[in-house]
Formats: sequence, structure tokens, C-alpha cells
Amino acid sequence: MKVGVPSEVSPGELRVAATPKTVKRLLKQGFEVFIQHDAGVKANYSDKEFEEAGAKIVPAASDIYGNMDIVLKVKEPTTEEVGMMKEGL
Repeated sequence: MKVGVPSEVSPGELRVAATPKTVKRLLKQGFEVFIQHDAGVKANYSDKEFEEAGAKIVPAASDIYGNMDIVLKVKEPTTEEVGMMKEGL
């Protein structure tokens, strides 16, 4: 199963729904993990740290919402984000 972590879009939100440590845990459980480019910057995690943990970096939120089986977010998805989700998510 594919797990995706998009950037948070809520004003003032500095958190990200996964850390490099949680990426490693998800991978051990058999998930593929995808992180939106710069999703962790506000939380002081670089794309390089996520890649070193085993995640794949994707360029845009649409790559997460349109292709993942599970989406991890801190805040509820916006109407725009829901519109990008694949059927059944």
C-alpha cells in the first residue's frame, strides 16, 4: 500500500504528518511512503532526511492525492484537497 504525506496548507501550521523516524516504521510494516517536496521544511525536516529514511519525494500535492491508498495529514483536508483525491480514499 502507498502512504502519502502532502504539505500542510492551513495558515500557521508548521507540523508535518510524518517524520523520517515514522517513515522508517511505515516501511518496516510494508508500506511505500511518498512525501510531497518540501512538506517537512516548516517542521525542520528536509527532503534529504526523508529520502535517507526511505521515502520517495514527489513534486506536487496532486501526486499524493491522486495516487495514494492512504493520505496522512495533520489538519483536515481542504475542499481543494478533497477534489484531488482518488475515488474511495
